[in-house]
Amino acid sequence: MNLEMTCDDLKIKTMKDQPDEKINGKKAKGLHFFSSPWWCLAAVTLGIFCLVSLVTITVLAMQLSQVSQLLKQQQTNLTHQESKLEGQILARRQAEEASQESQKELKEMIETLARKLNEKSKEQMELHQQNLALQEALKRAGNFSGLHSESDFPFQFGILDGVV
Repeated sequence: MNLEMTCDDLKIKTMKDQPDEKINGKKAKGLHFFSSPWWCLAAVTLGIFCLVSLVTITVLAMQLSQVSQLLKQQQTNLTHQESKLEGQILARRQAEEASQESQKELKEMIETLARKLNEKSKEQMELHQQNLALQEALKRAGNFSGLHSESDFPFQFGILDGVV
């Protein structure tokens, strides 16, 4: 026996060792089933489907990552805008409170000035009344001053006017 075998001898020997496809009406199991053209077509189709699915999943994962980043940015923007709005509301409330306080102080000042004006008006009215009373008293005192209205001599009486 020759221990040296060539590749051709090995191929021939393995082909001879393969059983026929049909033994007792049954298909032989083994590599012949995988060499069927339908099986190759199914394997290629399945491979393409897996590859397309893998690419689709990768693209969807990238899009999901981008959407996630956009959502985080939106959330950050909303939080920032919310804090800005809260600051504006707080500033507006403080301005309103300051305005109300200022209006209250202004109202108190107006009431104080109105009261003072009323007091001064009363004082002025009293002084005016006193002035009128003094003028009236001066008129009356002028009539009784002892001077006759028709002469420059004091204490002349109408009876004596014709006698002298």
